[in-house]
Amino acid sequence: MKSTIINLLGLILICALGSCDLKDTKADNIIENPLLGNWANTDTNNNSAFAYTFFTNGTFGSARVITNPSTNEVVDYLYYATGVFTLEGNQLSLFFQEIYKHDDSQVQYPDPTDLTLTGQTSEELLTISFGNNNQELTFNFQPCAPNENCATEISFERVPVEWCGTPSPS
Repeated sequence: MKSTIINLLGLILICALGSCDLKDTKADNIIENPLLGNWANTDTNNNSAFAYTFFTNGTFGSARVITNPSTNEVVDYLYYATGVFTLEGNQLSLFFQEIYKHDDSQVQYPDPTDLTLTGQTSEELLTISFGNNNQELTFNFQPCAPNENCATEISFERVPVEWCGTPSPS
C-alpha cells in the first residue's frame, strides 16, 4: 500500500510538473550525489504524503498532498514550493523561492496550479543522513526554541521514478 502511494504520487507529480527528454542533460550540469531524485514520506493513516525532488541543476520542488484511500489518487494539494539547494558534506541548505499554499476557503485542489502563491520565501538549514543503501533520507533539523512546536527529524524513502525538468506550477 505504501509503495503504491509513493509510486502514484511520483507519477502524478511528474505529469503536474512537466516533462523533458532525459537524454538532454548536459554533462557539465550534473551534480553527482545521492540526494538527487525523488523522496516521499507517506502517512497511510491520514492518506497524506510529503515529497521532495532534487534536480541536478541545484533546484528542488516539494509538495504535500492528500490521497483518496480507495484509489490512492491525489485529490488535494495542500502545499507546493520550489527553490534552490546547496549541499556541503551533510549540511543541506534549502532556499524556498516560491511557496504555494491551499486556500482554506476552497474544498480541494487536485492540481498544484490551483494553489495560491504566498509571496513568502524561507530558508531551512539542516543536516541529512542516508540509510538502506541510499534509499532512505533523513532530515535532521536544528533544535527548537523553548515551547516551539517543530520537528526534530523527518525521514523519506526514495521514489523509484525518474523526474526531470525544473519544478514549477504553470
